[in-house]
Amino acid sequence: MKKGKVKKVLAAALSVSMIAVLAVGCSQEGKSEGGSGDTVTIEWWTPNWDETESREMAEEFEEANPGIHVDIVITDWDTYKSKITTAISTNNAPEVCTVLLTDVAPFAKKGLLEPLDELGADAGINFDDILTPALDITTVDDTIYGVPFRYDGSGIYYNVDMLADAGYDSFPETWDEMVEMAKTMSGAGTYAFAWPLGNQANAVTRFVQQIYTHGGDVLNEDETECLLDSDAAKAALQNIVDSISEGYASPSSAEYDNTTMREAFGQGQLAFMLTGPFDVETLKTDYPDLNFATTVIPGDGGMGVTTANGWGVILSANSEHKEEAAKFMAYITTPENQARLTDSFPASKTAMEYEQFATEELQPFMDQLENSKPEPAYERWAEMEPVIYQYMQNAVAGTETVDDACQSMTKDINALLAN
Repeated sequence: MKKGKVKKVLAAALSVSMIAVLAVGCSQEGKSEGGSGDTVTIEWWTPNWDETESREMAEEFEEANPGIHVDIVITDWDTYKSKITTAISTNNAPEVCTVLLTDVAPFAKKGLLEPLDELGADAGINFDDILTPALDITTVDDTIYGVPFRYDGSGIYYNVDMLADAGYDSFPETWDEMVEMAKTMSGAGTYAFAWPLGNQANAVTRFVQQIYTHGGDVLNEDETECLLDSDAAKAALQNIVDSISEGYASPSSAEYDNTTMREAFGQGQLAFMLTGPFDVETLKTDYPDLNFATTVIPGDGGMGVTTANGWGVILSANSEHKEEAAKFMAYITTPENQARLTDSFPASKTAMEYEQFATEELQPFMDQLENSKPEPAYERWAEMEPVIYQYMQNAVAGTETVDDACQSMTKDINALLAN
């Protein structure tokens, strides 16, 4: 995942905001185990795709706060959650961690996170400027446990030239119309689209989006019963199975993740793909001759539903330097810095108005957020997701019918929830 650079026109605004935010709490003397006046060290665990911007922000913060040192620890997509889960459970917990928004509630329910309503506000975090749907994901029992800085969902990218060759000057608005178009465009080594079935999280996300589009859900409201043996879930899984078995979605879907799917689209092997806004700049850079456009996801009679998620920062309950950490969190989640930390959309209402997000390619993704639901953030989701993925694979491979796969995943998840 490559991170876009914030436009230079924000530099002046950043300087002003930086001074304002860092002024908050400046009268507070730094504390460490060595006594007052010593330099306090706080750790920020941040993902590798944000490394450049993260190191820049840490240096800026240290320059304005000589009593606080920020130690950067780099994480990666494959292992960040397990490592952070272990780390914040210990007495040597890192102060600040960047996590998916949907990771916040499970951590908070285990008592691993510090409430931020009062502490964060005192440090200068403007919660009123955070998009409500994003903040809702990081709020548990009316208490805020995470500060979102990125929030986005999926949309459609399509190859304008390939559609034009097939007689289309725009992308279909409904799923059935899209299927009809897809069937006419597949063949001779190219396919209309693909599913990222080679990656568990990518695959299950696409399945859940389809479930939401058909009006279904994964669990009931109190998370005690699985709802995947429903007409909505069966229709969602049938869409995936049919597209591959009938030959208009790539048979290589079982090997694709979001990255390899993007590469196939960029190389003209796919006419369109369903993914997030973060791929816009990558496609422009890696495939400068590609003539592509974006649009909302087609659904059952109109716009489909996207799952939405993002990234934010949390404060470990076991941290020894909570006030200093909250002060740093206030700095890295200013509107200007949110714009630096995302190549899709920030979670700040102010930053959403910046010129860099008001592009023709990004506008459909913004429109799509109006018909979005948060990705599952269930307490047992880490155990549920591989169950769903296994039965999805069975259905696609033809070793189980769609009805049997939905019944099986429902049975197994209900047994899990009962324990």
